[in-house]
Amino acid sequence: MARSAIRTKHQIVARVEAELLRHLRLRDGLSRVELARELQLAPSTAGIYVDRLLRDRFIVESHKAGREQGRPPTLLVPNPDGGRFVGVDFEARSILATVVDFSQQVVKQVRRAIREGDSVERILVRIEETIRTAIEGDQRPLLGIGVGVPGTIDPVEGIARGYDFIPGWKDVPLARRLSDEFKVPVYLENNIRSMAMAELWFGQGLGLRNFVCLGVRTGIGAGIVADGRLLRGEHGCAGEIGKWHVPGTSRGDASTVFRTLEDAASLPAILAAAESAMKTEMDFAALREAAAAGERKILPVLERAADFYGGAIHQLQLIFDPHRVILVGPLAELGSAFLDPLQEAVRRRSPGGHPEIVNSTLGQFSGAFGAAALALHQWQPAR
Repeated sequence: MARSAIRTKHQIVARVEAELLRHLRLRDGLSRVELARELQLAPSTAGIYVDRLLRDRFIVESHKAGREQGRPPTLLVPNPDGGRFVGVDFEARSILATVVDFSQQVVKQVRRAIREGDSVERILVRIEETIRTAIEGDQRPLLGIGVGVPGTIDPVEGIARGYDFIPGWKDVPLARRLSDEFKVPVYLENNIRSMAMAELWFGQGLGLRNFVCLGVRTGIGAGIVADGRLLRGEHGCAGEIGKWHVPGTSRGDASTVFRTLEDAASLPAILAAAESAMKTEMDFAALREAAAAGERKILPVLERAADFYGGAIHQLQLIFDPHRVILVGPLAELGSAFLDPLQEAVRRRSPGGHPEIVNSTLGQFSGAFGAAALALHQWQPAR
């Protein structure tokens, strides 16, 4: 048999086994009969793949009660000791990493700061240091790395194309650098889309075919799921709503100065407005505390930001008609202090009907979790 034919056969085997593993993770284990039915394979054919994965310890047999009456069925489940995957999510202020085992359970989480003025090289070194910290002390093999990257990316070439809030961040060969360093496949995705994947698989988007993740940090983006598919666009720029123009201040003549949504309502912009209102320095922890206490000088700041986002959500509704908009990032931690005026801003613009507006429940590591899940779902056994 020609080498190319052998290689193609091995690739097909690897793809089928990877798909088999995805079904086991999604269904929390399946019997051999159930798995064959899910894969639309003859039981004998499915058994060949199962036996190989059992031999390689990527899956194990388990007995779980409660699936049906009588003797508990023997279920096939991913083996937690089959390996590990790391997900990284970063932006201009911080790096977050999550490690998941082969069964997709979180093992460890790490957070590191990015200092203002850090060079591109220093940030790359910090990402590598964060990954090393995340994987140290665990002997299970590292199988893949997913990275939620701010700004625009080329996922095929593994290049971070650009991000306004890190000076010099342009055409960075991030996937190749991390792959050379850690000797595993590396997959890139926009960081807000990583959060959307986490919501789609595990969070407020579970079971939905149309929703939007609205991510607010140093920059602003939207992770858009339409008809069950994550939108990336022709050039990987889908969802870059931080660049949308919003009304600004009057020039004093017939024209209007326009600024971007990021200029008006990113987290740094909100903190700057809060400092102006409170006449003191404010970080996010202070903003959260003031919001929880109902500080009267802070509430108008949040209402003003919510109004900008209400306009953005209204535009997204007109284009994509989502069932739900999920707020991810630090503003979700403000609870009703921000969610209530945001919902009101959307209702005011869409009295005839509008999407649900909810806070994410996955926490600050949702982007890293989504990136780790991306690496896990992309992984295929070597055959």
